[in-house]
Amino acid sequence: MKNLKKALVASAVLAGLAGNAYAGTEACFEVYKVADGAGVIAHDAIYANASCIAEADRTGAATGQLQATTEGKIAYELTKSLEVPFNAINAAQDLQIVYIPTTDIPPGTLIEMELTGAVFSNNANQIHLVKGEVDTGPAVDKWTAVGSSDGTVDGTNKVKFITKAGITIGAGTRLVLSQTATVAAAADVAPVQVKITNDGCTDSTSTKQVTIAATTAKTDGGTGYDIQGAVSKAQLVLDISPQFVTFFNHATSEAEVNAESADSANNAIVARTEFVYDQDASKQLVAKQTQVVYKGQFYNRGTALDKAITLGADDHLETKFVASADPRSNVQMALWNARVAATGVLATQEEVETGTQFGVFGLTAATATVYDTEAVDVFAPEATGGDAETNPYTGTLDATKKYLDGAAYNELFYVVTNTDPAEIMNFNYKVNTDYTLSFNDANYLDHCAASKNTHDIGVNGAVLKVPYATNAAGNFVRVTNEHTEEAEVTVDIFGESVNGTAEKREAIAVTLGKVPAKSSVVYFVPDLINKAVADQGYKGQDGGYAQGQLGSNAVSAASRHTLTFTVTAPRETVHGVSVQKVINGSDRVMPVLDLNTWQQ
Repeated sequence: MKNLKKALVASAVLAGLAGNAYAGTEACFEVYKVADGAGVIAHDAIYANASCIAEADRTGAATGQLQATTEGKIAYELTKSLEVPFNAINAAQDLQIVYIPTTDIPPGTLIEMELTGAVFSNNANQIHLVKGEVDTGPAVDKWTAVGSSDGTVDGTNKVKFITKAGITIGAGTRLVLSQTATVAAAADVAPVQVKITNDGCTDSTSTKQVTIAATTAKTDGGTGYDIQGAVSKAQLVLDISPQFVTFFNHATSEAEVNAESADSANNAIVARTEFVYDQDASKQLVAKQTQVVYKGQFYNRGTALDKAITLGADDHLETKFVASADPRSNVQMALWNARVAATGVLATQEEVETGTQFGVFGLTAATATVYDTEAVDVFAPEATGGDAETNPYTGTLDATKKYLDGAAYNELFYVVTNTDPAEIMNFNYKVNTDYTLSFNDANYLDHCAASKNTHDIGVNGAVLKVPYATNAAGNFVRVTNEHTEEAEVTVDIFGESVNGTAEKREAIAVTLGKVPAKSSVVYFVPDLINKAVADQGYKGQDGGYAQGQLGSNAVSAASRHTLTFTVTAPRETVHGVSVQKVINGSDRVMPVLDLNTWQQ
């Protein structure tokens, strides 16, 4: 008898809703921003469709269609633990969530909604579905709470509504989610609040979304019939993406140390004190006389976000400069915040950290110095000097770059610099700039540690490495130049020492003259050592090699050297042979070839 009564009641409800009852196929959501306290757009307008029109076709609630989505936009860096009150999605606007069933909903219906990417928070554990309409008679707004949440809301991502007894919600009615049921005017609608919690760190792929969906709609408090027109697809509410984009989309700067004794204008120079560069200043955007320039591109998307970070003096881009081989101590990293492209002139040198003009290179990330570069300087264009810097993705049609459209843009130039033009530079090494954007506020998500290969420094010639040569009569190296032009030759020398960098234990770029085109030159090792001594005071070994391991050969320790020849001809045209004379035996002959991969 009880089930029969229930069936009769359900039948009566169906009869009472004849015409458009259960006619819809899905519920819809509208999510949009309005001026603070403006309430709901066209709150009394009935949406007459049986399903949700596509986002691209949403022409507005006032036209009888759906309001276009204008989701809230949040900086990912803020979302370690972020409360987001929709009554202040930004300084001037509220964010409204409006639920629209396309089927009539009888009294006592259970409607369940679910968030993804966030939980409800600080709603006093109560959310209401509020209906707005224009009362007949005097044209005044009338607001009615037609459903209220049941059970715990805050701290969960789900909310259950039970529609009010005696109230049938007509198909197409707009129901706004409000923290208060007492609404006398649009300004009284109290948008809900959510909390976003993310962990880890921020990088360029750190994007998440907060969505809402009506997942269940059943009559009789959830024990009756499913209402298809009251269940929805997921609707975007908040878009979460990185505010700051660092070292974006720029190729490695490549340049060569000039191993010749003249520059491109045939001016005399000391070999390996300059880079190979074009005399035309407008073509010095990468390689300059004593500098190699990398253009770092930095974006701040704060103006496109509803909730964003304002950088302060204690926010830093933590930076390390790591070279794959020793560039020599006179080669350091400088930062410049402006440039005139027509002349290649850099302007406004920034400190790598407060009080430090240049950064030194480490040979490993573990040993490299960490510099705290002011984040304000990194992301703010220099107001004086240099060209105006225009965001290259303004108006872009590239969907993968569209998120950068409208971002504040700055070019910060990372410049490998010979700080003492009288000093010789090494070559054949890569520079990786390791970096992390670190915020002073512990509630922010720092950026993930990353690395960019900013510079590759080569040499305008071939390199021949002779690992073992003896300073004795009859020992020589023969260098061959198959190129059609003559080539200059220099040699680096070191021996067996406890510390080869101390007390002239190393000779660098000892000049040896030229190898004619299509010719060879023989260099006797004793002559090379004598010239290194004469030119640079080379002292050779200091007995650092453990003599006990050498046995009878210990007496030769002072005579063994490692030689590196640099020949200013294309590497494929240069080769050599090292000959070691053996008393009362056959001479040892070792070919010396170049792939230009020696790290010098």
